[in-house]
Amino acid sequence: MKKSSEADIAILNLSEKARQNNWLFRGTLGLRFLLSMGFIPTGLVKLFGLPFSNLGNTNPVGLFFDMLLSTGVYWQFLGGMQVMAGILVMFSRTLAVGSIIFTGIMVNILLITIGVGFGNTAYLAFMMVLGCLWLCFWEWGKIRVLFFDIYSSELTMDISETKSLKLTGIEKIVYGIGYVCGLLFFGMSRGLQLPSGTEFVLVAVGLVCLVIAFILALKPFFKQDSGGKVIASKSTSLHKTDR
Repeated sequence: MKKSSEADIAILNLSEKARQNNWLFRGTLGLRFLLSMGFIPTGLVKLFGLPFSNLGNTNPVGLFFDMLLSTGVYWQFLGGMQVMAGILVMFSRTLAVGSIIFTGIMVNILLITIGVGFGNTAYLAFMMVLGCLWLCFWEWGKIRVLFFDIYSSELTMDISETKSLKLTGIEKIVYGIGYVCGLLFFGMSRGLQLPSGTEFVLVAVGLVCLVIAFILALKPFFKQDSGGKVIASKSTSLHKTDR
């Protein structure tokens, strides 16, 4: 096992600093939700051995998916990995593993979109690769143990006093409702049968949750003085939230 390098220390310190930022914390949580709600329904389609596209074999993209579907077990394996990754990124303890798996999945998808000719989908896949790399950066404190010696006095001194941020009870409810709406919406786009018009309700509720979550995220930046007047907070107390 190699000892920590200067680059490793720099990345770890940047990662820990990012984890103390209120907006980056919530933005990263939103990214995890998007990956999970987008790939769990997609993965389930493949896991159950169902077709992913109705383009037909006259279209290069449709032919590609038909060929993958015909492999049977491999098609289900792809779906199982996507479902597993979607579940893993939803839990803090397994986020590092989920980030690594998702990075591999998205790099594979990016190369497929370029090789088969998915058009502008390649740009979306590239952005998702960047998102997965961000999650790896976010979890570098855990992932780095695969490459470097974790028992470094320099690193311990650098991160010993950092503490994780967390959502309030109300935020957890709002994020939970938004996640369920997103999961159902993407599920409907993958064949889930719900009453007509449900997708519009899901989008509306999801947008409301997004607005409420944004408003709640602003709360730590304000505090009340002794007279009850709300003033902008100048302290960094929001970065000292207990685990």
